[in-house]
Amino acid sequence: MSQIADTLGKACVFDRPALELGALVLEGAAHPEARIRMPLSMLNRHGLVAGATGTGKTKTLQLIAEQLSDAGVPVFLADIKGDVSGMAAPGVESERITKRAADTATDWHARGFPTEFLNLGGQGGTGVPVRATMTSFGPVLLSKVLGLN
Repeated sequence: MSQIADTLGKACVFDRPALELGALVLEGAAHPEARIRMPLSMLNRHGLVAGATGTGKTKTLQLIAEQLSDAGVPVFLADIKGDVSGMAAPGVESERITKRAADTATDWHARGFPTEFLNLGGQGGTGVPVRATMTSFGPVLLSKVLGLN
C-alpha cells in the first residue's frame, strides 16, 4: 500500500458510529485496506460533493443518505431531476456493480430505503402536496414553479 493510502486509511479509523464511504481509489487503483469513513457526529456541518460529470457525485449522496437512514437519521433530499428517487426500490445487481464491490471490498446488497415524495403545490406528479404562500417561495423557486427563465 502506498504511503498516501496508508495515511488516509489511518486517518479514517473511528471508535464511534461512522458512515462507510468506501475504499480509497488513488490514480485509478482501489485500496480496499484504506477505508474512508466519516463519524456520524460530524454530519451536522456543511459539506460539498463536487466533481466532473460521471465521477459519482449522485451515487455518493445516495450512499450517504442510505447509511443515514440505516442509522435512524431522517434525510431530506431536494432532488429536482429525480436522480436519487430510485432509492425507494432495490437496486439491480450487475457485473459492473459486483466487480466494483469486489475491488473495494464492499459488502453490497440490493435493497430499497423508506422514502416519501413531496410535491410543490400539488401540481402534477405524485407525492404529498406541500402548500406554501407565494412570498415564502422566494424569487428563484417561484420562477422554477412557474416555468420562467
